[in-house]
Amino acid sequence: MLLIPAISLKDGKVLASNGKSSHAARPEELVKELRDAGMTRLHLLDVPSQNEGLPGELAAIERIANALDGITLQVDTGIKDEESVQSYMDAGVHWVVLGKRAASTPHVLKDLCLEFPGHVMYSLNVRDRHPVSESHSKLSNHDIVDLAQHFQEDGVDGLVYQEVDEKEHPASTDVPTIKDIAGGVSIDLFVAGLIESLDDIAKACELGDAGVTGIVVSNPLDKGIDYAEAMRLVEDAS
Repeated sequence: MLLIPAISLKDGKVLASNGKSSHAARPEELVKELRDAGMTRLHLLDVPSQNEGLPGELAAIERIANALDGITLQVDTGIKDEESVQSYMDAGVHWVVLGKRAASTPHVLKDLCLEFPGHVMYSLNVRDRHPVSESHSKLSNHDIVDLAQHFQEDGVDGLVYQEVDEKEHPASTDVPTIKDIAGGVSIDLFVAGLIESLDDIAKACELGDAGVTGIVVSNPLDKGIDYAEAMRLVEDAS
């Protein structure tokens, strides 16, 4: 399994866990610390893009990419057009993780997968076995396993699963649901959400046998997670 730290970027800075204040470390310094701890993949959240639908943190992402060797970047973004995907690729990103804005528009996700094969993933926010989407979207009526299979057919390279509550805040993983998704698709599947301690990571590692590829842990520095121990847990589960 992979252990993938996630950091949120806004105005060229790293947001702290409360989503309001900025982490003291510069993005490049923080990412170097993660890499030196043995991380090989990083999940970046482009916060402005979630509301604006346009890449907002390209400069910071490019600085991170240029400062690193041996670490691969995936960016969680609210964009849905070819030009924006290309701009992330040009900045040094390997995967763009698209969300409901792209999936709710007919053919957009499939077209982007065709244009950028192997570089598009989908962020699957779930509540009660259904995707969280706009109320008018046809997606909201689909069982999550059927929808995951649909995205696989569209050509996505992987899925990032996150259980959320009524306010769309991260919630604990619904183990039966994630196992059903893993059993229904052959693409990479990553679990995110309410993973805040070594105990949470250990429990998520148990999903490796079900076919989960990796664990996405948000703001690991703020949570005081011991990198070495977290890596040992993941390596033992691999």
